[in-house]
Amino acid sequence: MSDLKQMTMLQLIVVFISTMIGIGIILMPRDLAKAVDSPDLWISIIFGAVAVSFVICIYVTLAVRYPGLTFFEMSAVIMGKFIGWIFNFFFVLYSLIVAAYILRITAGIIKNYLLDTTPLYAVVGAFLLVSMYLIYNGAGDIVRFFQLYFPIMMFMFLVLCLLSMKNLDIQNIRPVLQNNIGSTLSATTITFFSFLGMEFLLIFAKLIKKKKAKHLLITMWASIGFTTLIYVAFHIISIGVLGVEELKEITFPTIEMAKSIEFQGFFFERFELIFLFGWLTTAFTSFTAYTYASTLGLKNLFKPSKWFLLVAGVFIFTFTMLPKGLTEVFHYSTHIQVISFTAIVVLPALLLVVSTVRRNTYASS
Repeated sequence: MSDLKQMTMLQLIVVFISTMIGIGIILMPRDLAKAVDSPDLWISIIFGAVAVSFVICIYVTLAVRYPGLTFFEMSAVIMGKFIGWIFNFFFVLYSLIVAAYILRITAGIIKNYLLDTTPLYAVVGAFLLVSMYLIYNGAGDIVRFFQLYFPIMMFMFLVLCLLSMKNLDIQNIRPVLQNNIGSTLSATTITFFSFLGMEFLLIFAKLIKKKKAKHLLITMWASIGFTTLIYVAFHIISIGVLGVEELKEITFPTIEMAKSIEFQGFFFERFELIFLFGWLTTAFTSFTAYTYASTLGLKNLFKPSKWFLLVAGVFIFTFTMLPKGLTEVFHYSTHIQVISFTAIVVLPALLLVVSTVRRNTYASS
């Protein structure tokens, strides 16, 4: 059983990085290349990180004002039972949709590069069952799993970066700031959503020791900073190896970059498998976090029951299998971004505004 009472600062950073680095590192290079059409597209990632850093302030303020309360609990406290229920229902729906999106992309990559003859439902079902098994005993086991595999993920990413340097062409990276700053800024709408996972500060709240806002901000900004460093490094190397024009045409540029690594006569030649092993772990941790959030939300929406994990699993499996192919999945990405923005920015901002307005009332009562 899960017996973790509190998360350390290091565990918090590991959890946030593990949830943020998911399918974004696979899909973002192509989307950015199309949007910016310039070798300095990695600058948009920095702008996205800055935007996320401001949103983090909302989460930290709520976490400090309502210590130990999850998003689902503070919604009812701040907005009342009825409106709070609506907020929670929307956040659960958001978690289910994002979990299904992550799982569908991941399953598609597994079929394309590893298990091409395996039925999609078998890949999806196996991935989902392993995640549900991890979630069953609670948040403590999830945090320990993240902490255990985090060094392995980082090692795999480091190996790929170092090996890819051999094929890097410095001319592909230049010039910097070729386009006007407006096009680079506009791509922030893409990079912002690659930091999805930051909202789990309000989901793992019961495991966070009551801290001052300054301490939580440092923890969150450290997580964002490290994630930004990984994203920027991968994008610069991807541009240097493949070039902007090729990035715009390849569905999964990061994987193709790994396939380009060759060492004649070396005992292990398929280096993309090294990257896929590390990346699948990050996709699994990100997916597990959203599945856990949806389960926790369902327990708050309805009477507590051990069946809500199974209910969440059924919904996620159904949503995952609905699209006929990856093209249809990508078509839904814009709608998912709107839902995500509402869930992770609009709803917390409304909670903060209402709690600020009512704070004097609470203090005087």
